[in-house]
Amino acid sequence: MGAEFSSVRIKCHMSEILDHPCASHAESIVFPKDLPWSNNYEGGNLLIVQVSKFDCGGIAISVCLSHKIGDGCSVSNFLNDWSRITRGHATITLAPRFVGDSIFSTQKYGPLIAPLIESNVSECVQKRLIFPTAKLDAFRAKVAVESGVENPTRAEVISALFFKCATKAASSTTTTSKLVHYLDVRTMMKPRLPRSAIGNVLSVFSTTATKEQDIELPTLVHNLRKEVEVAYKKDQVEQNELILEIVESIKKGKIPFEDENCSVYFCSNLCKFPYYNVDFGWGKPERVSIPNGPFKNAFFFKDYQNGQGVEARIMLKKHHMSEFERDEELLELIDSPPCL
Repeated sequence: MGAEFSSVRIKCHMSEILDHPCASHAESIVFPKDLPWSNNYEGGNLLIVQVSKFDCGGIAISVCLSHKIGDGCSVSNFLNDWSRITRGHATITLAPRFVGDSIFSTQKYGPLIAPLIESNVSECVQKRLIFPTAKLDAFRAKVAVESGVENPTRAEVISALFFKCATKAASSTTTTSKLVHYLDVRTMMKPRLPRSAIGNVLSVFSTTATKEQDIELPTLVHNLRKEVEVAYKKDQVEQNELILEIVESIKKGKIPFEDENCSVYFCSNLCKFPYYNVDFGWGKPERVSIPNGPFKNAFFFKDYQNGQGVEARIMLKKHHMSEFERDEELLELIDSPPCL
């Protein structure tokens, strides 16, 4: 109940998808345009799956899980558990733990809306950028020296760079910007939750820029690391920044993080989740992708080809994107020109 499953035949070879220079065009073939997003926003099914079979024998599996059920970790758990069952591991006992109301009680907070980024995307464009490991490691080492942050993560340095470029591109329309990172707090709970916990077990941390010095990379990375450290010291039930923002927004009748005086950018890091370990019996995937979605001012990160770098998706207004993608520091780090 609540799951929609489709099996389709695609009249081409999978290589035409994998080798296509424009990733989003190719991916629209294996997941019909806007299908998952329209279902999530309009009260449709909670899970949508499409199995696409190619003339060459290749197979693509497309999955969208509603945020009413869970977050990125939940999707990873679901896919890995499903694939293990498919491979016939009968001796494995799968016990997904649906935490939901047992963590963030509706009796205390009231009904909480799903943590979606709702946006007017009529004037937005989306780009896919690839950061090769060698270039990214050198960039991280450089930022570590300049910021004093020990071993900055891939997400810290890329999100800081994106925030800097996006803020500069939008400088003529706003003076204040905020970068909001989503944060998986399963291991920060007391007692810790297992990785198998299913639900929106999330919080956020953020940094705000009000002057030009605030968007310098060393400053941004230093501030992001400081905010993460603060988040780890909080009670992620009683002091959860995402929950508190949602509750306050409901009281005021506004969208979470909405601020007419501030440009807000959102970052979701999926690099740490083992999507490339999903094996239905045919071997591990050649490519794992995130489809374009109805978002504005959003950054999504995931592993590229199982450890060969980071694939980033960025969504901005058209006139901001044209300025963003010309940044020289950004162009030096990516593998090829940005692709729609």
